[in-house]
Amino acid sequence: MGKPSDLLALLPGETVIQEMKGDCSGSFGIVHGAVAGKYWLTNQRILFRGGGIVEATRLVFAVPYTDIVAIEPFRVAYLFPTGIRVVSQKEGGFYLSVMKRKEVMEIIQQQVSRSRGSCGDIFSGT
Repeated sequence: MGKPSDLLALLPGETVIQEMKGDCSGSFGIVHGAVAGKYWLTNQRILFRGGGIVEATRLVFAVPYTDIVAIEPFRVAYLFPTGIRVVSQKEGGFYLSVMKRKEVMEIIQQQVSRSRGSCGDIFSGT
């Protein structure tokens, strides 16, 4: 069995569109508070690797754009306009907190549309 971060290896034909630091919270069965880490938006998936010293306990996930059913903005702690709620068919809802939220949401929207071969809008809100 490989390390959790093996999940982050790029797939054949996969390229990184944007890399950024941010926080994640939500489903995944183990996360109750925000976990600081790094995001990669690729042409196929959203990748996240949480910080931490112990590899086995880091939050690591990869969500294919084909699994995303909705995205919507939200305010972190009801104050900061940095949050994005992503709803996945398999993982349920989870929350990203990143700078340049509008730009990140547009990239996710474009990649979800491309993965479905359509230009359907999955935004909920503005």
